[in-house]
Amino acid sequence: MRTRVQNKEFLLIMRAFALFCSAVILFSATQAQAGPKPWPLSWWPGHWDGLDFKPYLEDAKAPHNEQWAPGLYANEDWHPENWIRAKGSIEAVMDDFYKTEVIVEQDVDDNMPVLVVGDTFMNLSTQEKQRVTGFIDYVYQVTTTAPAGMYTIYYERTDNWIFGRGDPIGIYGVHGLFLQ
Repeated sequence: MRTRVQNKEFLLIMRAFALFCSAVILFSATQAQAGPKPWPLSWWPGHWDGLDFKPYLEDAKAPHNEQWAPGLYANEDWHPENWIRAKGSIEAVMDDFYKTEVIVEQDVDDNMPVLVVGDTFMNLSTQEKQRVTGFIDYVYQVTTTAPAGMYTIYYERTDNWIFGRGDPIGIYGVHGLFLQ
C-alpha cells in the first residue's frame, strides 16, 4: 500500500509528464510546414536557408518605381529561351499567352506598338509581368526597332468603346517595365 507522500510524488511526476506532452503537441501543431518533421525541435532558425522560398515577390516596402526595375531578381537565371525550349517554339508560347488571356491583342497606333493585356496578366506577380513583357520585346525586338524604342501597355478593362482603348497602364522600354 502506498503512503500519502508516495502518492504526491507520483502525482507530481505525472503532472510534469502531462505538461511536457502537451507542450510537445502544441509546438508540433503550430508549425506551418509543407512536410512533417520527425521531431518538433528539428525546425531550427536556419531551416529556410538555401531554399527558393520567396514569400514576398511584391515587396510593399520597396519604392514603386524600383519594383519593376530590371535586375530586381538579378540572381534569377531566367531568359526568354527557357520558355521557348519548354514549349518548343515562340508560336507555342504566344498561343499560350492568348489562350490564358495574358495577352488579348497586339496593335500599332501612330507608329507606337501597343500590347493589350487581360485579367491574367494583372494577377501575375511583378516578376512574371516583367518576364512576359521582356519575352514580347525578345520576340519582336521593339526596343531596338520601333521608332520610340518602347511599346505601350493597355488593360482590356479600361477600353472605352467610344474613344478607343482608354488610358495606358504602362510602357515597356529599354529600362524595363513601368506600370502606373
